[in-house]
Amino acid sequence: MFTLHDQLRRDTLPVCRMKLCLVQLMNDAQYPWLILIPAAENLTEIADLNEKQRKLLINEIAQAERVLLHVFQPHKLNVGALGNMVPQLHIHVAARFREDPAWPGPIWGKLPAKPYDDGALRATIAKLQNAFIARV
Repeated sequence: MFTLHDQLRRDTLPVCRMKLCLVQLMNDAQYPWLILIPAAENLTEIADLNEKQRKLLINEIAQAERVLLHVFQPHKLNVGALGNMVPQLHIHVAARFREDPAWPGPIWGKLPAKPYDDGALRATIAKLQNAFIARV
């Protein structure tokens, strides 16, 4: 049975479910940052997915990229599957701006997270959900 890793549960908020992945928003208002988690048991590496799942994962990453581009118009997108701190397979898809506090370096571990305030969180999740529904 699939369960979300405790760290991901603490750090992220649900946005939607795609065919393979849960889509979660990292609770860090410094960067629009999605986490895609393939909803299958015992996955730590992309290589653990079968061929069909790997193709679906790439398509879902591309969809998340399109959503972030549409909603936030970033200068760049960063995509990564690190897994050094959280072993459960998850893919970071982050919108980056030249003005963000970590630019041009990586966002991972750069600065402490700044959680969204309630209003901004609700508005951000609603925009993301609408864009996923519209399949931008």
